[in-house]
Amino acid sequence: MSAAQTLTGSIAASHVIKWLRAWYRDEGIPDAIDLEVVRQLLPGTPYGTGVREIKQPVQFNDDAFEGMLARDPGDHEVWGIAYNGKSRPERQRFTIAHELGHFILHRGRQPSFNCDKQSVHTGIDMLRSIEREADDFASNLLMPGDLLRDWISSQRIDFHVLGDIAQRFQVSLEALCIRFIKFTTQRAILV
Repeated sequence: MSAAQTLTGSIAASHVIKWLRAWYRDEGIPDAIDLEVVRQLLPGTPYGTGVREIKQPVQFNDDAFEGMLARDPGDHEVWGIAYNGKSRPERQRFTIAHELGHFILHRGRQPSFNCDKQSVHTGIDMLRSIEREADDFASNLLMPGDLLRDWISSQRIDFHVLGDIAQRFQVSLEALCIRFIKFTTQRAILV
């Protein structure tokens, strides 16, 4: 008997993408993952057990604030997401995907997650770890590995190509470059 596989951000994202592909069927999954579809889909999946609804994300404009996932204190079957409305649209998408990662990976640990700009770098080890896991989920969800592999395998990679791919995924060039560096078998460096 083998031990249960630990759920990671990349494994969770892979399952969500599989469910999205089944949901889209003939149309094909869009290059830019529709996070609204993901938000609505999750409560009906094994990752949403015990949750009736994830409310539509709301803007919260505070320079120190990046995003938040919180359970409704009056209804434990409802969760909500907030994001910094002052951020660029690509950053907002990543933040919402990151909070969905907390929903899948960490909601059993605590009733809320307040993600500020310094959490990953200056937080305690456990906080840094869960922030990285949520980032891993967001990165793998928004930039599926099979699509990235297809798009980079047949051409010479430069910033122009990476910029085009970032636009297709609707992510920042920085996020795409970080994903590319982790993903590629080519020699590459990001400074």
